[in-house]
Amino acid sequence: MVVDFHVHIGWVESISRDFKGRVYVDLEDLLAYMDENDIDWAVTLSCPKERGLLSNFISNEDLIHVAEKGDGRIIPFCSIDPRSFNALKRIEKLVELGCRGIGEFKVPLKVDDVRVIRVLEKAEEYGLPLLFHMEEKRYFYDIHSLDKVLDRFRNVKFIAHGPGWWMHITGKVSTELYPKGRIKSEGKIQGLLRKHDNLYADISATSGLNALKRDRVYAKTFLTEFSDKILFGTDFPCLSLDGSQYGPNRAHMKLLESLELPDKILERVLHLNAEKLLSKPER
Repeated sequence: MVVDFHVHIGWVESISRDFKGRVYVDLEDLLAYMDENDIDWAVTLSCPKERGLLSNFISNEDLIHVAEKGDGRIIPFCSIDPRSFNALKRIEKLVELGCRGIGEFKVPLKVDDVRVIRVLEKAEEYGLPLLFHMEEKRYFYDIHSLDKVLDRFRNVKFIAHGPGWWMHITGKVSTELYPKGRIKSEGKIQGLLRKHDNLYADISATSGLNALKRDRVYAKTFLTEFSDKILFGTDFPCLSLDGSQYGPNRAHMKLLESLELPDKILERVLHLNAEKLLSKPER
């Protein structure tokens, strides 16, 4: 069994110099990707509409309705903007409609902003996991304040994603979004993963893939220690820097296979950890 814990429906622009324009996928395209790559479930994320983003994914309500046509294979998460006056009421409504988590939580606020805290309180009330996109000085930023937030909301399951998270796999932090080089010393994220039972991370997109590919020897050590914390994900239909499409290009899967991990570790990453997180919310 395989669970892709990070996919979208909608359009996304290319970030490759060799590929211009946009790619659009609907439910049929998502299911085709899943069938062709033996994906059993897909956690499908909405995303906030914000000027300047290179994507436009379907709305929360549309995603929930689309998921109803997916024969139980599409797990809908909802995107919430904490700056909205009705953010908390929106969460309540979306849970009633069938939302199973919050994500992609891609908000231009610090991790401990009071508006973020209110959303986390609601997530805790409804038992919702929250998948966040972290990016330095841009989205859900300041990893150094994350520790106290994780302590405060021990009953919320957090799933970390994005360059602002994965750049801290090493103690020598670069200002580049996708830094290269061997991992010679541990970074911030190892300590956070060891300390907090409620913290997970997905390996999707360029950020997760790059963090593991930059040092394959260390990647095996990392995935072995944190095998109960790491989730397989791709960020389909986003495009790689080389112009291929994450998911169909099997880049994340090929990397995992190349590391020759024991079956018990691979099973945790590919589906067992996801299954733990996808129980229906209870109040």
